[in-house]
Amino acid sequence: MSDSRNTGSDPKMRNPVPYLIAVLILAAFALVYYLTPLFRHEPDEAAPVLTSEPTVIPVADDRPEQTRVTAEELESVLRPASDLITSKYYYTNAADFDSVLTWFGSDLKNPFTHSKGYVIYDGAVSVGIDVSEISFEIDNNRNVILIKLPEEKVLAHEIDNSSVKSDSSESIFNQLDAEYYAKLIGGFKEETEKKVMSNAEYIAQVRTNTEVVIRGLLTASHLTEDYTVEFAE
Repeated sequence: MSDSRNTGSDPKMRNPVPYLIAVLILAAFALVYYLTPLFRHEPDEAAPVLTSEPTVIPVADDRPEQTRVTAEELESVLRPASDLITSKYYYTNAADFDSVLTWFGSDLKNPFTHSKGYVIYDGAVSVGIDVSEISFEIDNNRNVILIKLPEEKVLAHEIDNSSVKSDSSESIFNQLDAEYYAKLIGGFKEETEKKVMSNAEYIAQVRTNTEVVIRGLLTASHLTEDYTVEFAE
């Protein structure tokens, strides 16, 4: 008799391939999730909350401050240029003179004391204004400077001593000394100054020259280059 006994039924072997594929797919998704930000959900940043007093950020103002000019600054500009606003009147003077002493202080002339002669010399009269006497009215809003000039006057009167020439015939009773000649020329200087200051045309030229120089100096100065300069009548 043959032994047909079944020693046991063999269970079916399950195919592992599908499991392996599923594992690989899950691993791939996990790797993509962690490496690719597109699969992540980033929460939006919270919007700033405004308080009742917003923060003010200071902004630098590059606009230049308004220029303000003072009378003291104007004087400092003009003071060094006082020579430029001074005109000189050059002249040559030739004058005769005579000197007679009187009797004992009376009006009677002593003919024995008659001395006479002439003198020639060159001189220069400086005519202008005193810068310290100039007055200013400054309008810093309209950038206008109104200037009032003082009256012209004689600032200096010089004699060229090397040009002095004289000749005289003197009485032995009336010798003319250096003091006499000094007083003589001093009197001639006063006469010349009066003559110069009474010359209206010359004084007008001095005034015009003064205004031209002052306007030029203030226009050239960085302090007042943007100002209009006017002169009071």
